Amino acid sequence: MAEKTTLPEGAIYNAEALQLNDEVIDMLMLLDYETRFCTKELKPMSRAFFAYAAQNPAHQFKYFTQVVVWSLTLMKLQADWDEYDDPNTVITNMLVILKDCGVQVNAVPGKLKQGYGDSVCLVLHSLLREVLRRVGFEWGAPSYPDEGLADEAEVDSDAEIQSVGEDEMPGDGEEDDLMYQEEEVKKKGGDDDEDEDKGVLESSIDPKQWLLEVERVAPKLKIQLPTDSKEWRTHLQQTRGYKQVIETQFPNAKAQLEKLSGNLTNALERIRSKEAFINTQFDHRALDYRQQQEELAQVQTQYTERNEFVMSLQIELKNVSEELEVVKTEMEERSTTVTDTAPIVKMKESFKKLRADTRQLEVRIGVVSHTLMQAKLRQRPQENDRKQGLYKGAHDANNSDGDGDYDP
Repeated sequence: MAEKTTLPEGAIYNAEALQLNDEVIDMLMLLDYETRFCTKELKPMSRAFFAYAAQNPAHQFKYFTQVVVWSLTLMKLQADWDEYDDPNTVITNMLVILKDCGVQVNAVPGKLKQGYGDSVCLVLHSLLREVLRRVGFEWGAPSYPDEGLADEAEVDSDAEIQSVGEDEMPGDGEEDDLMYQEEEVKKKGGDDDEDEDKGVLESSIDPKQWLLEVERVAPKLKIQLPTDSKEWRTHLQQTRGYKQVIETQFPNAKAQLEKLSGNLTNALERIRSKEAFINTQFDHRALDYRQQQEELAQVQTQYTERNEFVMSLQIELKNVSEELEVVKTEMEERSTTVTDTAPIVKMKESFKKLRADTRQLEVRIGVVSHTLMQAKLRQRPQENDRKQGLYKGAHDANNSDGDGDYDP
């Protein structure tokens, strides 16, 4: 029989989700999930379990994740999330592993986090189809039962013909009246019946046709006579017998019940007195427990605040570490440029070339200065001779001039 599904309050009728969930249930039953998967906590689900939101969303999301984990184990795959992980992490890892195993599902992680709806039913439907394919399950051809001839109706062997309920049966007075009327009718028609009974009955029906008709009609004429337990007289006798038994057994049972009630009242009074004594003895411990509970609540609030502060610090640390990585990369690039000795080697080589060129220039300058000095040394005697010749000519000229003037 099909399970009766009732929509929760405020739910919108979702035909697609209901159809997918129904097919998911059929595939799970083919995989025998009722014995291989279900436990005391995870009981067999209805045919609209994942179509609408449940009263306990956490249990619904847990059921969804456990079904996915069980399906992955059937495909010899291991889920890389834990029961106590964050739902966002679980959904992300689930989509990754489904994509890796070849299950293509266009689902939004935010809708899968709810634990119900079209996306959840679509994920389960696609995953279970892949599981059936890998297990090697094949759908067989449908087989229809042979219903036989439809002209003969089924006969209920337990049914009574013209049975009357106990409430519809007449009372004592009506029964007597009916019996009286039947006796009068019998007296009036008694003579005619006696004449008919003394006559010879003749039939013009073929015995073979009569036997065939009997064989055809016999299954439909099964009559089960009512048993004595269904007659009202038997019921009345039984009730009278029960009444006598009750009248005989009731005093002893009443005394026993009164004794039992007295014992129970005494036990309850003792329990109340012990409870009051325990309350008085452990009142200070109850106060201590309340104080410790309040302190625990304060500590939990402090823990949540500190945890939020630690999370903010972790975020800042992450940002600072990213900036540090950027700075490190820049420093490494600059250090590589600083430690590169190729330019210095080139400068040294050019400096050596300059020294060699200057030495060659110095040698050439020395050679040129030496040749110039030699040329100067060679030109000095000639100049001295020229100077002396000029000096002597001038002296002779002077002497000749003096002599001419003096001559009278």
